[in-house]
Amino acid sequence: MANGFAPSQEAMGKTRIGRFQPRSGAKALVTSDRAVLVVQERHADGTPFWTLPGGGVHTHECPTEGLRRELAEELDCRARIDEPVSTFWYAHDSLDATVSVYGVYDCSLLTEPVPNYDEGVFDARWVEPDELPPATLPQVRYLCQDAVAPALAGD
Repeated sequence: MANGFAPSQEAMGKTRIGRFQPRSGAKALVTSDRAVLVVQERHADGTPFWTLPGGGVHTHECPTEGLRRELAEELDCRARIDEPVSTFWYAHDSLDATVSVYGVYDCSLLTEPVPNYDEGVFDARWVEPDELPPATLPQVRYLCQDAVAPALAGD
């Protein structure tokens, strides 16, 4: 992406960073009142964790197309996708030597989210940033508490 938030699939190609294979992804930062939407997924060993909705972007998709598809697949919902607001990296334990680089986009849901177990989403919750579940990914916790919480509080 030209804005510098997340590299495009073309830019990442088959490039390796050390022994890691980067993968492009997109996540939705959805807020309502004083809460943010988080979803529960599971690590390869079955332990649950909480993250923002979204996932990998296919090579033929731009990040917003991939995010739109991921929201439809994982939460059976539609969303308005606005500007990118942040980025973070995630090293997968389920994908050998893969690190996802997620662009995070400000989003508004147009329909209610319904978790799709078949897509690996087991729950979806609106949570205030200072009340995130203990198993929230550290990158997501930081983004929600340090970037989102002040905006939701009107600071």
